[in-house]
Amino acid sequence: MFNLTLEHKASFEGRDRIASKSYSGGSTPRLDESIPDESTDLLVNYALDVSAIQAIHIQSDQDITVKTNSSSVPDETLALVAGVAYVWTTDSYFANVLETDITKFYVTNASGAAANLVIEAVVDPTPA
Repeated sequence: MFNLTLEHKASFEGRDRIASKSYSGGSTPRLDESIPDESTDLLVNYALDVSAIQAIHIQSDQDITVKTNSSSVPDETLALVAGVAYVWTTDSYFANVLETDITKFYVTNASGAAANLVIEAVVDPTPA
């Protein structure tokens, strides 16, 4: 069993608010990939059954665009902002933007520097 703990912290005028919750599953599809600057639709192999996601954290240290499954007609397109993670869990207040099973990503980086794309996910390989 694998666990992914997500913490959200808000600080305002010396007051901190922290929310923390752990999610577990039998598999952890992870990715830690350097995306060269000036990459256009760089193929990155990554497979994910989105219906099995318990929690997912996607982050880049540069502004990049991530397309799923196709460079020309993607199922989803994520415009990741440097340092701002996309986080979704089974009890999020919103629907997961990843609606179609993923077989590959196509990543564009025009930020002026190499980007580090990191995905941490925990999935239940035997969902009900």
